[in-house]
Amino acid sequence: MSLFAGPPKAKSLLDYHRVLSPNAGVRVSPLCLGSMNFGNAWEQSMGKCDKKTTFEILDFFYEQGGNFIDT
Repeated sequence: MSLFAGPPKAKSLLDYHRVLSPNAGVRVSPLCLGSMNFGNAWEQSMGKCDKKTTFEILDFFYEQGGNFIDT
């Protein structure tokens, strides 16, 4: 058994985080989740995404290792 364990196994491809900037201590998932269609502001052109569905999408994204959301 090694004294220094390796990093935990990634849950999915979203869980392979990269350094956003060398000057920032931020690591982000390789895929950014767009959130423009959440809510009803763009309902006429993009359809409606209610609060329940929005939270289901966000929860799934987070559970898979995603942490980069375009607001």
